[in-house]
Amino acid sequence: MRFRFPHASSRRLLAGMLAVGLLGACGGDSGGTTAAALTVPIAAADGSSATLTEFSGTPLVVNLWATWCSPCVKEMPALDEVASETTSVRIIGVNVGDDPAAAAAFAADLGVSYPQYTDVDGGLMSEFAVANLPATAFIDADGTVLDVHSGAFTADELRSAIADHFPDLGG
Repeated sequence: MRFRFPHASSRRLLAGMLAVGLLGACGGDSGGTTAAALTVPIAAADGSSATLTEFSGTPLVVNLWATWCSPCVKEMPALDEVASETTSVRIIGVNVGDDPAAAAAFAADLGVSYPQYTDVDGGLMSEFAVANLPATAFIDADGTVLDVHSGAFTADELRSAIADHFPDLGG
């Protein structure tokens, strides 16, 4: 019996996840992201698309998550708490693989108010060399990917990570 994915985007997402998983299994470095990550299209709930380059000029925290990932869902209120406290760092959520409108509705149902996007094809996940979710990327105002953290954050852990990655903010 042969299993077929109904959508090309599902096949691309699986291929990207498998490639990243193999890199991780072979000792690949999750910090080895490229500038290409900044140009991967991400979809907004309204159907428009953006790239991370559009956020340049302000330090950026990009949280990759999925609706099926319970640690992702558990950490979203912490991300929302920190996002509501700071104006010096922009925090965005990027859902991996779900329909953009469905992902935004899921986040809204949780009471999350920070901006949400979707990495429909898994390109951003692949460029960040992420094998597991949740994952959080820290990008400076010039667009340099400083770090990609694997695993969930509490609000205090995220505040500490932001202070470590962006010490010039004085926060």
